[in-house]
Amino acid sequence: MVSGFAIHHQPDKRKHELYAEIFELLALSGIFLNLEHVASATGAGQKLFDDFFVDHLYDFHCRSDTETDRETISNEYYNRPDKKENILAPVQDQCQWLRQIGFADVDCFFKVFELALFGGRKISP
Repeated sequence: MVSGFAIHHQPDKRKHELYAEIFELLALSGIFLNLEHVASATGAGQKLFDDFFVDHLYDFHCRSDTETDRETISNEYYNRPDKKENILAPVQDQCQWLRQIGFADVDCFFKVFELALFGGRKISP
């Protein structure tokens, strides 16, 4: 079972419930992978990601709009309407939830800033 960029909109309690529901739906040896937005482990990591993202947005917009300035791009990024809908949890916490539910071989297989691929396998009922 695969999920991508959907579960991060749910409160942590609901994330945990969804992972338990997924576990119950999986056949033995079934695998769950979640490609998701996750919270940075530290404030410094969050700032690094935000600065990186704003820099790249600015570069992208400069190619088509020479009147664009970085401050405007930054303000739009930090005040975007969908920001409040992103309820990010650290990948370490989410992997721990999977283990508590009963998933085996739980790991974060890939992580770059706020993007992570993590999951586990069902080996027992």
